[in-house]
Amino acid sequence: MAAVLVPLFDETCPKIVMIRRSKSLSRSAGHVAFPGGMIEDGESELKAALREVKEELGIDPEKVEVLGFLKPREVMEYRIRICPVVGMIDSLTFSPDGNEVSDILVDELKKVLKSRRITDWGPNFECAGQLVWGASSRVLDDLYLRIVSKYRSIDGFFSQ
Repeated sequence: MAAVLVPLFDETCPKIVMIRRSKSLSRSAGHVAFPGGMIEDGESELKAALREVKEELGIDPEKVEVLGFLKPREVMEYRIRICPVVGMIDSLTFSPDGNEVSDILVDELKKVLKSRRITDWGPNFECAGQLVWGASSRVLDDLYLRIVSKYRSIDGFFSQ
């Protein structure tokens, strides 16, 4: 089992943060993803997500305001269940671990959610000009569907 943090940042325009995983990693190398990793023995999903965001982006767990959890998703090719945690971060200043992260992607949350496209293999999105697919796109799709269900549209949510 694994956990990821869906980092959001809100100054005047809400932003979402994703990473491009290093090409040297054994799993999902080069993929656009959320910071996260395997849950260690005795560790909760929340603790794992906060530990991983510290390791991968240098974000102090004390500076993350946890907003809630999204539906767990499975990484099909590895049969790993991912537990997404949504949290607000207070800065867009990062200290990435170059062994795990090759790039940090920051984009407007509204723009990312409105980029949703349904394809033969499921939903996909775009973040900072990069394709988001697979488990990360299913995490984003859960967020998208929750917003649309409550506010009728992405625009409806952002006009609040």
